[in-house]
Amino acid sequence: MCDAEVVSNKLDARSALEAENNQNRIDFLRIELAACYTFANVAETEHKAGDRETAERSRAPAKKGFATLQRFLTDPKHAKHISQQERDEFTAELERLRKTLDSLSVSK
Repeated sequence: MCDAEVVSNKLDARSALEAENNQNRIDFLRIELAACYTFANVAETEHKAGDRETAERSRAPAKKGFATLQRFLTDPKHAKHISQQERDEFTAELERLRKTLDSLSVSK
């Protein structure tokens, strides 16, 4: 194998690793968002049942996850690896989640 082929193979391997890393980042964000919705839904159910204390305990990890997602979407270190379409989708979902979380805090 000549030097050019070795360099080309290394670049291909690096590109494949970067693509896999970027996909892992998106998968993490989707899983984190799903977990936030799960906690928010539990909080909403507890809130409707009149158990404000348990509702707030369920709401807390949803708020923490929300903050984590926001950091990933706004930190240039991570944001540069997220396509504009994916960023728009996550932003819309975060807005929806924010409204749910806000409605739980307002109706205490």
